[in-house]
Amino acid sequence: MKAKSTILLLYIAWVIAAVTLVFAAAEKQPDSFYTLLRWVCCAVFAYSAVTSFQMKRMLWLCIFTTLAIIFNPIFVLQLDRNQWIIADWFSIGAMVIAAVVFWKRSRT
Repeated sequence: MKAKSTILLLYIAWVIAAVTLVFAAAEKQPDSFYTLLRWVCCAVFAYSAVTSFQMKRMLWLCIFTTLAIIFNPIFVLQLDRNQWIIADWFSIGAMVIAAVVFWKRSRT
């Protein structure tokens, strides 16, 4: 039962992160939004990395660790807007693919 609740919490976190990333990629937002986005995404990706490690999904551990580093709010990467949009859409895609992969694994 613990694994199911962990997956459910992970899915909720992914939805929150994905929605904020869509807003960031869709149009220009205030600087405070991007600061909040980095905090939210870093936390979600770090939690995803820990969960991936617990599930022994090492590829996903690497992917989510990389995303947590990219979106970390302490040492901000100096990317231009187009590069951030690519990172946003890549992150959304990674979460969607991970959701499918983790769902299949949790059902077996």
